[in-house]
Amino acid sequence: MKKKSNNWNLLWNPFTRVAGWQAFWVGMVIVVASALLASYGNLLFDGAIDAHFHHYVGIAHSFVVTGISLLSVVAAMYVAALIISRSVRFIDILGTMTLARAPFLLLAIISPFVSFPSMDLLIQDPLTSFGYPMLMYFVRHPMSLIFIIISLPVIVWLIALMYNGFKVSTGAKGKKLVVAFIVALLIAEVLSKVCIYLLPF
Repeated sequence: MKKKSNNWNLLWNPFTRVAGWQAFWVGMVIVVASALLASYGNLLFDGAIDAHFHHYVGIAHSFVVTGISLLSVVAAMYVAALIISRSVRFIDILGTMTLARAPFLLLAIISPFVSFPSMDLLIQDPLTSFGYPMLMYFVRHPMSLIFIIISLPVIVWLIALMYNGFKVSTGAKGKKLVVAFIVALLIAEVLSKVCIYLLPF
């Protein structure tokens, strides 16, 4: 029973066993795989904790946007870590934040099988889009409904991993840990959005 409990805890906080360079390289494999698979489903990981479908997502575009999102998180978390901890190492933040994005792999795997009505349809005919016909749409396209259902727990899992990675990397506790993490996450979200918006494609 104790072993099962420990394995469950590792899903939320694997950083007690893996961190630094090891976490970084494992995380990078997952991040690259996620960006590649998501491009085939026209899904972009376009923010610190965001994932949105677009009309067309090329492989290069997916890698660039994913990279910007990851680097924004790492930069914001590292600055916050330096403020609340004197013993933090950059590689620990880099490794934990990279591995923390592992849950996005689930969305990436499903994305090629997901189909959503275009935004033009949602804007032009909202009654049809959000009324009974929309229910029929999900009946005909069950993978779209599955994607919506698992998206929320995936984001919760992602944030939990980021928080635990930040906690392990800094060794901080209490209110200052929570406040620093929330502020860093908000800054990372804004920074990633601004940088992605400035992209030429």
